[in-house]
Amino acid sequence: MPESTSSARGKTVASLAANAFGVLDSQPSSFVNISRASSAQLRKLLGLPAKVAARIVALRKKGQLTCLAELRAVPGLQHRAFKSVWNKVFFDRDGSLRIRDVTAARRFIWSGKPFALRVDFGNASDSPVVVVSVIARWTGEPFVVEHEIGPDESRKGQAEIEFDAERTLPVGPAEFCIALYRADGAQASFRRTFFVLPSNPLSLSLSPAGAMVTGTWSARGAYVGSSDTFSTQLGFTIANGDGSAVTMNRRLESGAFDLSGSMNVPAHGTLPGNIVFTSPNGSGVYNKYHGKEDMTLEIALTATDGRRITASITCRVMLAYGINIIKVGDFDAQEGVDLYTAVDLTRQVYEKRDITFREVRRWIIHNADAGSYTVINSEDEFRDLLEDWSVQNDYVDVFVAQSFSWSTYNGYAGDIPGPASKGGRKDGVAVDKTSYTDASGVKRLNISVLGPLIGHEVGHYLGLSHLEETNNLMRANTGDRGQIIKYDQYRTMFPHGFMVFE
Repeated sequence: MPESTSSARGKTVASLAANAFGVLDSQPSSFVNISRASSAQLRKLLGLPAKVAARIVALRKKGQLTCLAELRAVPGLQHRAFKSVWNKVFFDRDGSLRIRDVTAARRFIWSGKPFALRVDFGNASDSPVVVVSVIARWTGEPFVVEHEIGPDESRKGQAEIEFDAERTLPVGPAEFCIALYRADGAQASFRRTFFVLPSNPLSLSLSPAGAMVTGTWSARGAYVGSSDTFSTQLGFTIANGDGSAVTMNRRLESGAFDLSGSMNVPAHGTLPGNIVFTSPNGSGVYNKYHGKEDMTLEIALTATDGRRITASITCRVMLAYGINIIKVGDFDAQEGVDLYTAVDLTRQVYEKRDITFREVRRWIIHNADAGSYTVINSEDEFRDLLEDWSVQNDYVDVFVAQSFSWSTYNGYAGDIPGPASKGGRKDGVAVDKTSYTDASGVKRLNISVLGPLIGHEVGHYLGLSHLEETNNLMRANTGDRGQIIKYDQYRTMFPHGFMVFE
């Protein structure tokens, strides 16, 4: 970004080990068999005082320690100590299934190379462990790897899951969600995050940070009205796949910006940090954002030994529109809950394509006032509804009718695109509330249908036509409609007058 009028500030934070990268990951556990552990093991693995450990062994020999309730009653075992150990112990055949730890079989995971995860577990049941399933989440599409656990692995309490050449990962964080299944249906789960180290062996990666754009892993240019500037916050990670530490120069090559703090990347480790760019009115970056254009930002750093590393990321603004949700007729309590759950689903669909809601405002036309509008029977009736009940603001009016009895429609939009003003017969959309009665006799709304339906009609209002592609939000066939908004559809909605910078 050769942009002299932008300013920046940046800093590094404490380095993180590449094989223990997730601060919210599950914690390893010793998972002690308290029916068999020695006094020394109880002291070492559970941190119990010597006297308490000796009492546990003595009670066990008398057959007076077979469950957690009896463990809780051990003299001298204080409440705080019990809370710290109860989920780390099991008894012979008490049915417990726990994952002790998940590690990389070869300590680290390297970019572009096959790897394996080692799962250590404890099973206090005669029923064998039969399957382990791993969901891998990274910068691309998540995928699943499953491994059938044989009798020897089940007895040993350890299994290795291979990720072959078709399942290698690029440099960057990778989260693994592990689920272990026993033949009798018992399940245990564990989460572990690694930073995939570069095979080359030094790399730089960029990610969104702060008020990030949701959905497409792009950085967000956030508009700051008080200063008439755009602020772009990036996270960066320097990864070192070498067996010795690397020192980096603090200056960014793309501008006269220095990063604060030391820049030492440990062996087989990472150094994370963040950079905030501020772009005032009149700068090139400001003009790009204000014109709702995408751009690529590149960062370059140099190690003191001369190695140069670069990374780039797409930057764009987050746009937003507001909606008025207008109930036409009275809704039961559960129907109201379902309606706004569906609205939240609509929001999620748009946020996957970097557009969000400014606000959702709630309105109701009670039965006494709604009259025949509760059921939409024709286009004339639909347009009369828009004309009679328009909300005078710059949000899209979404009328949720009790039902549609008009041809095969379950929703309709005033125009493509709808007007950016109110007061006519085209300024809004209407949808069928998709009601049904569940097995308990409670009136419900079909959230999975209603959420995309609202999004579909609002898409028309913002300028989108039908697009007959599988899983696209704008597919005409309601039975096959999905939640995907393509990039060119996203760009088509930009000019609408209800779109603002978020």
